[in-house]
Amino acid sequence: MLAELEKSAKIEIALAENPLFGVLAHAYQPPRSFNVELTFSGKLHHTSFSIFPAINGEITDQVYKPILGEVEHLPPGLVVSIYAPLRSYLKRNEPGVFARVREAVRNTADREYVVLGDPLVHVILPLLPSSDQEMLLSAGRQAFTDDFGFAPKGLWLPETAVSKEVLVSARSVGYEFVPLRDSQVTNIPYGTCLDAKHNVCVVKTANNQEMAILLGNSGLSGFVSFQPWSTYNAEGFMAGRQQNEQKSGSNALMMMDLERFGHHQKGANDFLKRILEIQEGYGFSPINMRQVLEAKDWRREKTYVDVNDNTSWSCDHDLGRWTGQCGCDSPSESTRRIKQEFHENLTKMNEFINTSLDTRFPGWRSEFSNLFISFADDIFTGTNFGPSLDQMVKSAGGNEAKIKLYLAKIEVMVGMTSCGWFFGADDRPERSIPSSMIRGVKNLLPEFCI
Repeated sequence: MLAELEKSAKIEIALAENPLFGVLAHAYQPPRSFNVELTFSGKLHHTSFSIFPAINGEITDQVYKPILGEVEHLPPGLVVSIYAPLRSYLKRNEPGVFARVREAVRNTADREYVVLGDPLVHVILPLLPSSDQEMLLSAGRQAFTDDFGFAPKGLWLPETAVSKEVLVSARSVGYEFVPLRDSQVTNIPYGTCLDAKHNVCVVKTANNQEMAILLGNSGLSGFVSFQPWSTYNAEGFMAGRQQNEQKSGSNALMMMDLERFGHHQKGANDFLKRILEIQEGYGFSPINMRQVLEAKDWRREKTYVDVNDNTSWSCDHDLGRWTGQCGCDSPSESTRRIKQEFHENLTKMNEFINTSLDTRFPGWRSEFSNLFISFADDIFTGTNFGPSLDQMVKSAGGNEAKIKLYLAKIEVMVGMTSCGWFFGADDRPERSIPSSMIRGVKNLLPEFCI
């Protein structure tokens, strides 16, 4: 007991004296392949797409294997999401790598606060009804628990897209904190700077619960993300953080895609590992959310803020990047119209499917969630899950109408994968995700008219 008290006291002192340092990283690949075939009343339904499936192996060798799989445990200061479609790819195509990643996670202290959960599919949550938000967040947390053996305390929102409603949904399924960029919070108390002392703040949700917000420094994150030379020299980089963020008391937490370190810039995985290895020698304390949330000083002096509704780290225009309503990444007018049509069609389809299921099969969400979790690895890796879905629904007393609606719901959720809208250039292959799913749902549900 005395040893624990001494340890707690040392943590309190370190948190009070040293600014926090760390990398909040998003490890993600979209579903590169999708394939489902199922016959209904003698008519074959087939939906598929394929988007550069071989690239995942390349990125695994450059990023995931050296950073997550060739370590005894995850390095202090790294907070990382390992998204469901990526986990499915690794399990099916790189099982040895996934086994080593899982072992490294298992060996990581306070792993529940280090590896973040996700909503199973990489969709823009504020654009969904709250019932879908909560269903996906709950399913994603269960899928994560099945993969790693514990329930995560933190959640990485797709594209960090946030709203107050999303935070209510996240809190309701058990999440305690989410990372956001500092540009995504507002109503900061007068005189409070979101600096190294206030880079973990709190939002009070509509139902009077609290969600902690772990803030990434937008300026520093952008600098590292888009300036290749910034990651040439680890010691020089940390000296710069000591002279800049530490000296001025600014937030030194960076937030970016993990693929930045090794894929977007070859060899930068060594830079990432090195800065995390030497951070304490430059006067920083590695971020540890369990320690922060349990620290008496933090609990006593919380900084309360609000979130900027409908913002993300890649679009500040009311999420217009995913509705065709803004110019992020400079889309042509034709591409913007296509994005708008995709969003409108999938939203209307989702509303129709939800209403049909609510009316004809009340209480369907629990069964659907379990099915989605069961078939997630097939769904995200291009394995035909149609016959298994058919068998499982029928064995539980379901009929063809329910199977069609469940399959249409899966196709809509996959179709809403954010990558289908992200890029502005014409003819991006990722647009085959929403376009193929829209065709699939039209084929499944001819009674639905857009």
